[in-house]
Amino acid sequence: MIKFTDVSKCYANGTEALKDINLEIKDGEFVFIVGASGAGKSTLMKLILREEKPTSGEVEVNGYNLNRLKRRKIPKFRRTLGVVFQDFRLIPTMTVFDNVAFALRVTNVSNRIIRRRVPYVLGLVGLSSKARNYPTQLSGGEQQRVSLARALVNNPSLIIADEPTGNIDPEMSLEIMELLNEINKYGTTVVVVTHEHDLVTKFNQRVLVLKEGEVDSDELDWRP
Repeated sequence: MIKFTDVSKCYANGTEALKDINLEIKDGEFVFIVGASGAGKSTLMKLILREEKPTSGEVEVNGYNLNRLKRRKIPKFRRTLGVVFQDFRLIPTMTVFDNVAFALRVTNVSNRIIRRRVPYVLGLVGLSSKARNYPTQLSGGEQQRVSLARALVNNPSLIIADEPTGNIDPEMSLEIMELLNEINKYGTTVVVVTHEHDLVTKFNQRVLVLKEGEVDSDELDWRP
């Protein structure tokens, strides 16, 4: 669950990025967050990931009060999340298998579990045959699917996708969004930040619209 209570964020340079945000995303929901550049989407993501703290108000994610979360507990909290970035963030010197396995190895998961879990998630995203390839040998869409597999491998309760289709073609964008939609059907909460309104309208999901740091609308079956 994600809960923002009276949350505002003002940066040191005086920019008021978010103003008195109240929202709740329940376990198992799929929510799109849209808005123009500068609307506050990136700041909202930074607060959810605990990269920033609010100036006022409270942020709660997956049972953690992020206002009171000690720095040494942040890695443990982040392991409850799967994050998909626009720029993939794959390690070019590692194979597809090892890029996905890396998310498990940093948490000291046994090799036995890694050998079972990584092929399973690669199968979910349709990349079983690419396990021994390197990122440079993949298309942009395939690289994004590796990024999605890496986000899924820890079996997180919440997937955060920040402009996941920003660097891939429209056909592959639809595939990635359909994959996220399918993952959501198994009970995983999915939050997607995107500027691609045409893509959003293809899915009958909740849409949160930010405008100048405030929630402008919050509805199902939204149309721009």
